[in-house]
Amino acid sequence: MTFPASPPPSAPKKHPKWPWVTAGLAAFVIIGSISATTRPEPTVAAGGTPVAATVTPVTTTDPAVAAAESSAARANLEAEESRASESARQSSEAAASSSAAVEAQRKADEESERKANEITYSVTTTGAGISMITYLKPGFDNSQETSVRGKKWSKTIEAEGRTLGINMNAQNSGGGTITCRITRGNGSVMSENSSSGQYAVVSCG
Repeated sequence: MTFPASPPPSAPKKHPKWPWVTAGLAAFVIIGSISATTRPEPTVAAGGTPVAATVTPVTTTDPAVAAAESSAARANLEAEESRASESARQSSEAAASSSAAVEAQRKADEESERKANEITYSVTTTGAGISMITYLKPGFDNSQETSVRGKKWSKTIEAEGRTLGINMNAQNSGGGTITCRITRGNGSVMSENSSSGQYAVVSCG
């Protein structure tokens, strides 16, 4: 009796590999995305040169620390304002001092000029007194004084530039020596003379 031949055993089924490859690629992409997200990107400077990235410090939420930081910031601000105010005050004082010095110098110059234009006529005698004095005023106005009391006399006038003719005469009321003098306001002596004897006359100019 002949038996029919058994069919050959079927080959084992091959499982496709693409699901595993796809899953691996997906996992690689996810890991790369996470790494790119968490890693700080380098900052690119002018010219394309990368520079180190600046990490922003994490602000604390602790109320005590925040209050201390706020107090320190306020103290720094107040210190800066105080320094600026002091600097402005010192600058203002320096400007005021400089202005006052300039004004004082201007007044001193004006006073010096005024003094330089002053003319003082003076007469002294060792005798009984002064009988008569004549002197020139601005505009060549001749003025005379008589019966002068005492042994000393002086008269200060304001000179008008160089238009003042400077001249004076004086006479004793008796014996002795009579002296005349003409000086400027700065103390310089322009003229001085003396004369002795009864009713002696002296001239300066």
